[in-house]
Amino acid sequence: MARPTSALLTTPIGEPMAAHRPLLAAAVLALTAFLTLGAAPAALADDTAAAWAVTPADSAGAADGRTRFELAAAAGETVEEHVLITNSSTVEREFAVYGADGFNTPSGGYDLSPAAQLPTDLGAWVTVASPTVTIPPLATASLAFTVAVPAEASPGDHPGGIVVSPVQTQVTSAGVLIDTRVAVRLNLRVAGELAPALEVREVSGTFDASLVPFASAPMTVTYEVVNTGNVKVVGVPRVRVTGPFGRTLASLDAEQTREVLPGDSFTVVSVLEGVEPLGVSTAVVDVDMAAAPGPDTEIPLVSSTARTTVLSVSWTGLALVVLVAATVWYLVRRTRRRRRGGAEHWERMVAETRREIETASAQGTRALGAGLVVLAVLALTAAAAITIAPPAVAAGTDDGSLTLTVPPGTTPTVPPGTTQKPSSGPRRAAVSPSAAPDLAAPGPAGGAEVIPAADVGADPGPAPDLVWTAGARRWTPVQWTLLGLGAAGALAALALAARAIARANGAGGVS
Repeated sequence: MARPTSALLTTPIGEPMAAHRPLLAAAVLALTAFLTLGAAPAALADDTAAAWAVTPADSAGAADGRTRFELAAAAGETVEEHVLITNSSTVEREFAVYGADGFNTPSGGYDLSPAAQLPTDLGAWVTVASPTVTIPPLATASLAFTVAVPAEASPGDHPGGIVVSPVQTQVTSAGVLIDTRVAVRLNLRVAGELAPALEVREVSGTFDASLVPFASAPMTVTYEVVNTGNVKVVGVPRVRVTGPFGRTLASLDAEQTREVLPGDSFTVVSVLEGVEPLGVSTAVVDVDMAAAPGPDTEIPLVSSTARTTVLSVSWTGLALVVLVAATVWYLVRRTRRRRRGGAEHWERMVAETRREIETASAQGTRALGAGLVVLAVLALTAAAAITIAPPAVAAGTDDGSLTLTVPPGTTPTVPPGTTQKPSSGPRRAAVSPSAAPDLAAPGPAGGAEVIPAADVGADPGPAPDLVWTAGARRWTPVQWTLLGLGAAGALAALALAARAIARANGAGGVS
């Protein structure tokens, strides 16, 4: 490996070097930026005003206006550069100078590996002319270093830096070692095929629902940007949230670009305000590659897109909807239950009414049948009472005799004092008035025709079919009683029939 050919140049800080005064302020800021430890205040020596800075320089040892080293070389080549170190403190200080590997911090910043960690990439390729340098107070020193590119180095960018830190260690009162470093960035692009590639991964989102039902709320979108290529790129991220049918709910453009080193990645957290709670939203992350800083090398710019689905629900609104739905369901169920209960009660009432009517109808039918039977019996009884002939009463004539008609084939009993004349027709007998009262009436089926004794022997001609032709009809009290009972039974039967008909009509009107 070639050693630096330029010597260490030390120059006091004075009026001729007034151009170095701005480095004092830069040194103070660098002290804060490169504190790797130190939550507690540092216990410094009496020279608490110590400050230093480092910048790129030319071969003459003067600052050349660059803020970082951007070098290009082919595999196996060696590049020589110079760095200018300024001691702005009032005491002489000794500094360690070395190369380190560069990487992205988790938040997307740029950092260098600590001194205790051996470099494996660009930091291992750096050789400084002197590992340490002592600089008088208020003076500068120009130090040369070389970058020897290995023959097997891969094409693309290799990030790193030149670190300057005090040799004297600083320890806090709590015993914490503070490594205070100031560095200048160094990037080496090895010639070869360049493959820029940027990828967005691990997109996730969280909807911070508001307590106000259905109110808009912020959404936090987290994603990882990965450089899968071999050159560093500057990405311009853009985040948007879309709802159903692709409607944009919120969007956020990056306020600043992010440089992603080859093979590195970092996580970005973006907060988008005013996202409507539509149930399901989609977070879309687009990262466009804006540039690939480095030597004059043109590369195609690429971009990457990733998305994820985010549940955006207003929980208070959902609770309100559930409460309203539960209330409506309860009221509808209660109304249906009451209607069903009323219908069942009505059906029970109708069934009971029908049973009562059917029972009453059956009873009325039985009563009607019984009444009709009673009516028939009483009617028959009345008819029988009416058809029974009343007892015979002899009716006298002018000559004081009774006439009886005896049907053929009947032998009448002739009381004493009467005469009987046989004939082929109905027999006739003459009964004296004195014997008439003792004559018994045989009834409608038999009898004798009583004729005066003076006419016995004379031919009266054909006998008439008369029963008790002489006499009067009179109803007895028994007949009148039977007739009254028959009429009462008929009225009762009619009443029972009317009641049964009325109940049957009432049953037919029930639905």
